Amino acid sequence: MSKKKNAAKARGTFGTLFAIGSSVTLAPVLARRFKEARVKGDKLALADAAVSAAALTVGVLQVLRSRRGAGKNES
Repeated sequence: MSKKKNAAKARGTFGTLFAIGSSVTLAPVLARRFKEARVKGDKLALADAAVSAAALTVGVLQVLRSRRGAGKNES
């Protein structure tokens, strides 16, 4: 039992591309929401768009980090 019991399965190339692609498609939506909130002066909507963009960025970085880590473990 050399593998950890709770270790996450490494995401394959297709899974990585799907995760990043779906995240990138949300970027224009977030940009539009951010712009609309600025025009209206709605601080809550502005904060919501900023937090959503931060969550999106963190998600993409986690996918890339797990993918990079999986590549190191296979070597």
